[in-house]
Amino acid sequence: MLYDAFISHASEDKDALVRPLARKLIEQHASVWYDEFSLNIGDSLRRSIDHGLSQSRFGIVVLSPNFFMKQWSQWELDGLVARQNTGEASVILPIWHEVGVEDVLQYSPPLADKLAASSALGLDEVVRRLTSIIHPRGSTLVVARDHLIARGINPPIVTDDWWLDVAAASESNDMEGDFQEPMGWGRWGFPLSSSSNDSSERGLRLAWTAMQMAWQHEADSRPVTQITPPNEVHAFIASQAGLAEACAQHTQYLMSYAPQLVIPGFGGEFEDAIEAAYQRSLANHESLRVNGSKEGTALTTDGRPPGCDDEFALRDPEFGKYQAPHVACGFVQGNYVANGPPVKHYEIIDYAAWLLSAQSQWLPIRIRDLLTQGMAGWGVWTWNRQNHRAEEEFGFESELYTGSFEDAIWDATSFESFQPSADALRDAEHRLSFSAQLLRLPEDGAALTQRLISVDFLTAYFDHKNNRRARAKQRKD
Repeated sequence: MLYDAFISHASEDKDALVRPLARKLIEQHASVWYDEFSLNIGDSLRRSIDHGLSQSRFGIVVLSPNFFMKQWSQWELDGLVARQNTGEASVILPIWHEVGVEDVLQYSPPLADKLAASSALGLDEVVRRLTSIIHPRGSTLVVARDHLIARGINPPIVTDDWWLDVAAASESNDMEGDFQEPMGWGRWGFPLSSSSNDSSERGLRLAWTAMQMAWQHEADSRPVTQITPPNEVHAFIASQAGLAEACAQHTQYLMSYAPQLVIPGFGGEFEDAIEAAYQRSLANHESLRVNGSKEGTALTTDGRPPGCDDEFALRDPEFGKYQAPHVACGFVQGNYVANGPPVKHYEIIDYAAWLLSAQSQWLPIRIRDLLTQGMAGWGVWTWNRQNHRAEEEFGFESELYTGSFEDAIWDATSFESFQPSADALRDAEHRLSFSAQLLRLPEDGAALTQRLISVDFLTAYFDHKNNRRARAKQRKD
């Protein structure tokens, strides 16, 4: 651990000055090495003090008659003087306690030349002078640190390299300010406050960056995705400083990362905000339908404009009249795919396996059925020999027969004409066994394969596949 300051003192001065001083500095968010707070039973005193000296930015030296009589305090001071002599500026911050300039001159003439705070000025003034050096007013990093502390986060001291990572992340969105900005924030990322040269505004942006780094790391570690039960999503949001506020401010992002919260009754604290946005969407799309607009007609079941924006499809009693594959695509990849935030965490076949598993039964039946049929009809869930992402990120191991299932299903034109070879079935069982392990599904690969090649799933696949081919042929003709 790094410290802002090490306090070198005589033990006789603890009660009158040093202990209250250490507490006041900590109240001002300074990280202090002070033996009563920093040493545990069993610690080596010499090694601990060595560590405190070497890992502290400043050395606060309480010069007093008691200090002048101590060998330990002299040894600590020698360590700080050695650092001072290597060229580090303002390492030693003296406090004169019950001594005058003649006393300090007699003990150490160089120390008498250093600007000191006298305890006679009062504890508050001593702390003010010390913190003005330790944490200069207006510092961007200090502003950021104070924002984090106010939210219950205890960040490293401002000289720690952790802050370099935060600063780099705060400038990392090359798409910021562009219409594709959402793509630049990453999964579970939200827009940061505007860039600025003002230290208070820059500090606020750094603080939000630090919080976002923490919750994005947690979202990937758990992970938190579209297939996470709503109660677990809400628990994740509540556990991360600042995340609930970001979700409330940017509900559209929340609905992309966690589309399950759009389902009526699953929105928790965001239910009212989602409902209000849904009602506005209904009104806008009703106007399109009344006026005979052609907008979105290629995506619907009735050839008219959708009943709502596609992010609300799972909330709408008629799914916004969107075709099932479009709803499934939005659930997995996010809506407004061209410029929306990145959403997909797993490979598409893994989402298909989840929908076929009992693990997805927390979804309302009508929604689960629609998403399953939509997934089948979407038709992009097959896998091939180039499983680079599955291999690199999740550890999937390809076999010689990997890709055989895709070859077999692409060659077929209907459920009846689909005749998978032994290798194709082995391929499906192998890949779905991996899905089961990755997602911790209760079924094994064999059971999931039987559901994948069932008449319901594959009939939906071939129906939509043939419909797409027919429409393509009509466009050519």
